[in-house]
This record gives sequence, structure tokens and C-alpha cells, in this order.
Amino acid sequence: MKYLKDIQEPGMGTWYFEIDNDGMAYRQMVYHDDANCITSNRKHEHYHFMLAEQPLDAQESYYEEISQAEFEELWHEQLQLGMEDWNRTQRLFPIGTRVEGYIEAFFPQGTLVNLQEPHAVGITDTSALKSETPTEWMYPGFRVIAEVSAYDEVNQWVLLTRAEVVGSPV
Repeated sequence: MKYLKDIQEPGMGTWYFEIDNDGMAYRQMVYHDDANCITSNRKHEHYHFMLAEQPLDAQESYYEEISQAEFEELWHEQLQLGMEDWNRTQRLFPIGTRVEGYIEAFFPQGTLVNLQEPHAVGITDTSALKSETPTEWMYPGFRVIAEVSAYDEVNQWVLLTRAEVVGSPV
């Protein structure tokens, strides 16, 4: 993985990216001048799930490569701000529980599922979901039933297995 920083125009904040060798973003943060931060692991009221949709070219002059440690320090600060919500989510969704939600977005890591509780996000394997689901159901808003299998502490997501799209939008 590579870690990039991009200082935008005044008022646009500082953007941070974790990208793979092909330039695909896996995590992203935008620190605004007023100290507010938007992270790719949490749904934002205005920007939804913000993650670069196209590969980034790390060679572009406006990107500055930074260390993994610098990125992780900033990411960790944001995780700490959401720790109360994350602990609540883990209590609400213990491992082995059957859950219901709906498709929110598709990320390189998998399909994000809104678990219908504040700040509760699940993730499931997109290829497994596609193999069992009609194409016309693989869209945001379609209901998903799954089982909690573990937790992704890096993104504060609930890991879901045996996920099924049940064929009707929320």
C-alpha cells in the first residue's frame, strides 16, 4: 500500500488516501480547515460514503507521498472519536447473530450494508453476494440478510457472512 496527501484549493481541506499498487483507494480522509473530518469508513450526512471511485496516479505532482505511520495516526484519531458508537455496535451485533440491513455502497473491500442502527455498518464479500443474487438486485437500497462473523477493527465494520439479497428495496 501507498499513502498520499493532497492539499486542495483553499477551503477544500487536506485529503489523505491509502491506495494499492494499482492506485485503487481503500481508505480516505478529508480534514477540513475547521477541523472537521470525513472518513471513508463512516457514512456522512452530505457526502455518503466518500471514497475515490477511480484509481489515483501517485505520480501526479499534487500528491505527496507520506508514511504509513502518519496516515495511521490520523486514522486512529478518527477511530477514537467513534469508539462509543463502535462499542455499542458490537454489543448490538454479537458474532453469530442474524442481521438485516440494506446495500449502501460497493467498496474494494466488499459490499457495505447499512445495519439500520446509527453508525452500524456491515461488510460482506461482493463476489459471493453476486454469485447468489440476480443482477437487478445488486443495487443500493436492496435488503440483505446475513450473519455476523467477526469485526473489522481498522474500519469499525461488522463482518458479515452467508449474506443474501432478499429481492426488495427498503
